[in-house]
Parts: sequence; C-alpha cells; structure tokens
Amino acid sequence: MGLTISSIFGRLFGKKQMRILMGRPLWRHYFQNTQGLIFVVDSNDRERVAESAEELSKMLLEDELKDAVLLVFANKQDLPNALSVSELTDKLGLHALRNKTWHIESTCATQGTGLYEGLDWLSKELSKN
Repeated sequence: MGLTISSIFGRLFGKKQMRILMGRPLWRHYFQNTQGLIFVVDSNDRERVAESAEELSKMLLEDELKDAVLLVFANKQDLPNALSVSELTDKLGLHALRNKTWHIESTCATQGTGLYEGLDWLSKELSKN
C-alpha cells in the first residue's frame, strides 16, 4: 500500500527507463509492440486539461498504438477542486474513441487509491489477447 505511480513504474521499468519515458520527444521510440498505454491526468489542473487531451489525441494517432488498450489514471481525486471522472471523460473525449478499449480510474497516487484497481483492469485486458 501507499505506492506512488513513480514507484510502480520504477519497479516495472527501472528509474533510468522511467525518466526516459517521461521525455515526450522520446515516447515514440517505445511505442512499437505496445499493448497497453497508461495515461495519467492531473484532475486538479483544470487549466491544462485541454493540453492533456491534445497530447492523448496525438499519441492515439500513432500507428503503433492503434491496438493498445488505454488506461487513464484520473489522479489527485482527493483534492476538492478536482474534475470528476465523468468530467475528465468528456474533456478527454474518451467516449469518441471508436474501436479502442479504454478505462478511466479515479486515483490518488499519494494514498495509493485506485492504482491497483486500474492496473488490475489493464492486466485483465492484456491477458485477453
């Protein structure tokens, strides 16, 4: 319990690899053979939700990601001004995704809330293939 997204990814990929993944221009190099994509959104940063939606749209246009399932972590749901999961779903345009398996999970990374549930969903989806 109490694992952060950073520590989960650190365990999966190693700290150095995680830093590389965080560099946007380099993302494309890791798309080949990707089966699942985790996209983390700061639910409390209302000013940058449009930017997040644009970034997600760009990523989903990549041919290498066309078959990847999408897990969105709606993070910082513990904060009073956070957008709800429903609001984020609309603002990210998730309902418009056709032929794409996706799930959005309410999370609070500092408390570990929702992380295991989201990763469990992703694991089940990936095991279907």
